Amino acid sequence: PFSEASHGQRLSGRAGTASFIKPSVKEISLSPSALNLFLDCPRCFWYEKVKSIKRPRGIFPSLPGGMDRVIKAYFDTFRGKNTLPAELSGDDFRGIRLFGDQEKLERWRNWRTGLAMRDAALGAVLSGALDDLLVKDGQYIPFDYKTKGSPTSREDAVKYYQNQMDCYTLLLEANGLPPAGFAFLLYYSPKTVAESGQALFEVQPIKISTQAARARATFERAVAFLSQPAPPEGACEYCVWRAKFKDLC
Repeated sequence: PFSEASHGQRLSGRAGTASFIKPSVKEISLSPSALNLFLDCPRCFWYEKVKSIKRPRGIFPSLPGGMDRVIKAYFDTFRGKNTLPAELSGDDFRGIRLFGDQEKLERWRNWRTGLAMRDAALGAVLSGALDDLLVKDGQYIPFDYKTKGSPTSREDAVKYYQNQMDCYTLLLEANGLPPAGFAFLLYYSPKTVAESGQALFEVQPIKISTQAARARATFERAVAFLSQPAPPEGACEYCVWRAKFKDLC
């Protein structure tokens, strides 16, 4: 899989000699969401990355994207004033400030120019786009915004976003930005609608511990898994669907 050239190409040379172009091998490109898929179902991950067969998707709602845009703009106003908004208060945020370089942050927010870690030995790269970044005592803290229909628990936050925050921690470390060993998720969930029509949101900051080593181990396992000629059987709902209808596909 991933090979762009299966054989060397012969070139004519001087005095009857010949040389060969080394076969090129396409670099494996992964993201935190791809590693989430690997952790959820290695079989679906293999089919997506090796056979380009993705899980079926429904229509993606536009509201989360709109929330993401306005929340970023909101925090950028505080970045310019070198202060934190009121919702980031309390002991957990003592001594913490927003990352101050807006230009760099804009690059890291874009999935095309986000933080990346290239492993030449594995022939693979891990890359991801940050929502935001916090700083404390020269250490860097991934900061991600989430929207949800109702308030959440720390257990749910860890269940669904531990790998993503671990990956951001690894990417920071790989780019010379020493991580603090924890991250913050900021949840927005609808609370009520005022008479003026303005929607009010419950805001929950949740702190979770992170480990770069755990993300690296997942990354290495995922890359190694892609070298298998075929994936093992899977039991997720998509694998069950695929098995049931394989004769029709």
